[in-house]
Amino acid sequence: MDVSALSLLAIATGLLAVVAVIWLYFHFTKRLTHLIQTHLESESRADILSDDVKNLENQIAEMQTRSMVQGKHMRELADQCDQFENQLREVKLQDPSMRLYTRAAELVKSGASVEEVMQACDLPRAEAELLMSMHSQRS
Repeated sequence: MDVSALSLLAIATGLLAVVAVIWLYFHFTKRLTHLIQTHLESESRADILSDDVKNLENQIAEMQTRSMVQGKHMRELADQCDQFENQLREVKLQDPSMRLYTRAAELVKSGASVEEVMQACDLPRAEAELLMSMHSQRS
């Protein structure tokens, strides 16, 4: 081979190398631009998700606060209910006629006859029969 063929081959190889470098430059520039755009979109989505998480955390905190307040109200209502039950028991114990009717109702529930209820609680027949009929309707 002569020198001109070698120099032509060297020039062609050099041009091919320059074209390859230019192609690689544009190819990697295009890939880099795509990666940057994807990264920016991901950051935008991450910001949106972060805001959503903060909103959900606030909602959860608010719900927990409401739940605590409702629990407190429920405890207060339960305490009031207990107080009312205690007051009702005291009233029943203080009223002699209520004690008789309570005892009569217990006798009727246990299966006592009308005469037994009349004698044990000193009730007239009509009241004893009324208690019997009321108990039989509930059963």
